[in-house]
Amino acid sequence: MPKLKLAVIGEPCMDYIYRGTGSTEKQFGGILYSAVSLAVISSGKADVYPVMNLGEDEFSSVSGFLAKFPNLKQGHIFSTPHKTRIVNLFYKDEASVLNVSAKKTYDREENSTEPTLPVKLEQIKGLLKDLNGILINLVSGVDLELDTMLMIRDNFNGYIHMDLHNLVMQTFPDGTRKQMPVDNWQQWVNSCDTLQMNESEMAIFTGENVTEYETAEKILAGGNVKCLVVTRGRAGVTMYTRKTEIDGSDNYYDLHRLDVPSIDSPKFVDSTGCGDVFASSFFYKNAELKCKDFTEALNFANNMASLNASLHGVEDLRGLSL
Repeated sequence: MPKLKLAVIGEPCMDYIYRGTGSTEKQFGGILYSAVSLAVISSGKADVYPVMNLGEDEFSSVSGFLAKFPNLKQGHIFSTPHKTRIVNLFYKDEASVLNVSAKKTYDREENSTEPTLPVKLEQIKGLLKDLNGILINLVSGVDLELDTMLMIRDNFNGYIHMDLHNLVMQTFPDGTRKQMPVDNWQQWVNSCDTLQMNESEMAIFTGENVTEYETAEKILAGGNVKCLVVTRGRAGVTMYTRKTEIDGSDNYYDLHRLDVPSIDSPKFVDSTGCGDVFASSFFYKNAELKCKDFTEALNFANNMASLNASLHGVEDLRGLSL
């Protein structure tokens, strides 16, 4: 079987984590979680093509680290004079760092410098004809613009998975960030085949005061999105799918909901990156199965996210291959 060719689009960043204990830690962040975890998970079965703009201030250290993964192809990582985004994460205490994914809203404050640069169509257009799938993780929320997203969809007939992530996160002039509803949300979701967000993002995404189930109905009503996944940290994950039902001579669409509990890691270290690893795992398994079994992809991703919780940072993601 020929290797899959999978692209990852998003923004790299450097995370500075400030714990309640007074300690500070710098980590690779952003789309690097998605790219590296996808390379590890798919090793031997897929080549991974990160498509991103990376500030020249961090280009050497990041590209040197990524070179450790033979199936991760760096030809579409572009150096730019604009500095790499820095995200400062201020947690109230040590426990909130470890257990943040169990909360509906993050028990932290955060601010960031300006984003690097959004990905443009010409940076990926030459790849499109060869790709089997594209993972779009909107780490900064401005990783690519809506017009670019629409043009990618118009020029690519393969599988697209989108992690909504920080599309709902608005950055204010003082650097603080806050979740806000998304304008043109219908165009965003109709540009992908499968969609992922956490429950906090789901609650604010459309700006409508309706239930999660009603929001899922609206997202899947257009027919382009075949599967919507809502992650809940230690509370598990919910999958919504739109299926055709037959009632006599009439066909109609019905929304199916599947709730799956999380898998506790016996060697829990840190929840950071679990959503990103879930996304890359879900995307990879769907690409491998040609989107024929969303439940299998869901269970695979759930297992890999649990394994990630026993690891610490992007540098530790080799452990996903165990």
